[in-house]
Amino acid sequence: MTSLDEATVVDIHAHWQPVGWQGGVSASTLGLGEPDPREDLAGLAAESEGAGVDLRALSAPAESLFGPSGDIDPARVNAVNEDLAGQLRLHDRFLGLATVDAYAGEGGAEQARYAIEELGLHGLVLDSSRHSKFLGSPEAFPTLELAARLGVPVFVHPVQPPQAEVLREVAGRPGSSAGRGLQNAVAFLSALHADLPTRLPHLQLVFTALGHGGLLYAADELAEHRSRLGDGSAGANIYFDTMQFSAPLLRYLGEVLGAERIIIGSDWPIHRDAAQPHIDNTLAAAGFDAPARELIRIGNVRRLFQLRGASLGVTT
Repeated sequence: MTSLDEATVVDIHAHWQPVGWQGGVSASTLGLGEPDPREDLAGLAAESEGAGVDLRALSAPAESLFGPSGDIDPARVNAVNEDLAGQLRLHDRFLGLATVDAYAGEGGAEQARYAIEELGLHGLVLDSSRHSKFLGSPEAFPTLELAARLGVPVFVHPVQPPQAEVLREVAGRPGSSAGRGLQNAVAFLSALHADLPTRLPHLQLVFTALGHGGLLYAADELAEHRSRLGDGSAGANIYFDTMQFSAPLLRYLGEVLGAERIIIGSDWPIHRDAAQPHIDNTLAAAGFDAPARELIRIGNVRRLFQLRGASLGVTT
């Protein structure tokens, strides 16, 4: 058994998909004919143990399963979450973030309610955008309101932008990543524009380091939240993960958000470098002292996942 109380490193950004799933977006690290590592949770558990990562929060964003556009059958969403709940009963080292079509209005909220209250999953993963809607859109509000009421974190995952093919053609994979980062950044900014931190003060939003560009336009607003609360934190319940473990970038996140709003997130299996020594070395190189490193490695994510009540244990 692995519990949040016992864990020393938690990775909030690790992907899975049901075995044999057809359609959606394939892992970009795969070669033709290679097995998809997202289907091998036993292998991921062993890899995590070797890396000193005690828990990983598994997610399958809607885009990765159903593609970037088109309507999504709610029954298929529920089936994905039922599969994930079953996998959590079979494998140690995992928490589960429920797949939700957040832009389906009340339908998205019902998917979230079923996944959390009936299946026992631990949080939600939402696409940054779908149907030209972003996180601050009215269509997403019912799902976000429910997440705030239930006390579960919401991981907002990047999606490909409309001009993805052009970006990939002119700049390769970094261009594609930059486009996805733009979508994540705009989702973050749309949440602020819709004043979600005030309207839903208990909502906990986690964005990826790909979306860090949005912080340039929001630093003053986040500082105002911090000043209003006077608690030394970033104020708004907005977090960013550590994706790619860049010391200069993490230093910037620390300056804008504070160590209290940074969480370990690797984007497994795209990036497979979330080993405990590498994490500690990168955080130290970014200038974080020992207490701050402890917050980033485990303290912040433990607090997020324990908001719902008693400490969560992951059992076999």
